Amino acid sequence: MGRRALLALVGCTAMVSPHAGELGISNSQALSFGKFSAGIGSVTVRPDGSRLATGQVVAFDSGPGQAADFIVTGDPDLTYAVTLPGNGTVTMSDGIHTMAINDFVSSPVASGILSGGGSQLLHVGATLHVGANQPAGNYMGTFIVVVDYN
Repeated sequence: MGRRALLALVGCTAMVSPHAGELGISNSQALSFGKFSAGIGSVTVRPDGSRLATGQVVAFDSGPGQAADFIVTGDPDLTYAVTLPGNGTVTMSDGIHTMAINDFVSSPVASGILSGGGSQLLHVGATLHVGANQPAGNYMGTFIVVVDYN
């Protein structure tokens, strides 16, 4: 594969690893699962920003979720491949308690082509797994998006 750009998302901020030349990826919106009540189940945020709660989890309208948005930049019309975290590799924590995140999905899926202006918006969603007695609080986590330029 060609050059690689990495992005690690931490809560509502982003840390971009420095790269020289034509590579670029920046975070314009953090992934958020929104406000919900705990119970055995999950909260899924899709790349289009829609949210689905399953099991005993109840999603509140007052705190909607949002997909993560990244701006991929490089040479015009360049193709690239996206690698998202594998299952079981990401957790969110309030400092004591944790929740697992998996089933990451992006749009475009797996690859994309930069516009004639050299950019494209990449949307990322995932599923958060909630425990029966999950304590209330603000949970933060980190995940890495890898973009390989062909």
